[in-house]
Amino acid sequence: MRKNLFLSMVLSIFTLFVLGLNAQTQFDNPGFEDWEEIGFGPDIIEPVNWSSIKSTDDANMNNLAPLVWGRSTDAHTGNYSLYLYALSIFGFVAPGTITNGRVHAELNPDSGYTYTDPEHEEWHTRLIAKPDSITGWYKANPMPDDFAKVKLVIHRGFVAVSESEDTTGFIGSANLFLSGEVVNYWTRFSAPINYYLDEDPEFALITISCSKGVDAIEGSELWIDDLELIYNNGTGIVEENPENLNLFTSGNQLHVFVRNGNKKSYTLRIYDVNGKLHLQNPGLTDQKNTHSYQLPSGIYIVSVSYEGKVLTKKIVL
Repeated sequence: MRKNLFLSMVLSIFTLFVLGLNAQTQFDNPGFEDWEEIGFGPDIIEPVNWSSIKSTDDANMNNLAPLVWGRSTDAHTGNYSLYLYALSIFGFVAPGTITNGRVHAELNPDSGYTYTDPEHEEWHTRLIAKPDSITGWYKANPMPDDFAKVKLVIHRGFVAVSESEDTTGFIGSANLFLSGEVVNYWTRFSAPINYYLDEDPEFALITISCSKGVDAIEGSELWIDDLELIYNNGTGIVEENPENLNLFTSGNQLHVFVRNGNKKSYTLRIYDVNGKLHLQNPGLTDQKNTHSYQLPSGIYIVSVSYEGKVLTKKIVL
């Protein structure tokens, strides 16, 4: 009995050790340097550890799916970046989309989603710590009234991500709407991860699209490179109603969208972690607002107040 108990303990420790080796704090192939064939010949390749609408969980859909991504030699660093574009096919527009999980695709675009498959290494990215924010570099050529999107979900077990804003089962998430204007030079974006549950994460699922989902517009383009998860734990900053406040940065511009249901005047303030006020600007809810800043790199608190409400978020500049 003691021998079996000892053997069981050894196996348990070994299993935890192996899981620890396979877990990590960053995405695999975050600079899109490594590419591979996916069964359609040498002309159709995907970035290693990433998947598209031609490597979904439905082989029949894979055969029909258009090519809406590519390997670009226009890179922020290294030799390559990821190029995504939106293309019209079968009466609807397929947005260039990539994920580190897997795509579930159907003929009805509204029924599609990306997901983490915990059982297969090629369809998930393990985490061993809670990142504070996500950063990356991009160039964009969106069509009028269109914009690219980046959605990151921190979670445990299986999770599926669709156009819905439902965060049930998420430990944390970040939802970025990139610039609706042409960006011709490599520009850094950054967004905080909003945490909803006090649990240790298992996986990070990220979905990147060159267009606004099921309402995609043909011709929109996105180049993306050098994704990174940032870890600045222990700041002690408390966030209030973060799901209503969407932020991301590019260059020295802070892009702000406040969900309210109608347009109301707000006041935006940026504080450092010591409480010093660095910026105060007006804006309107339910529209995209851009605020310019000249601040050193670091963690800041963005506060938006309107109608007696105050929304706050951490952001890394």
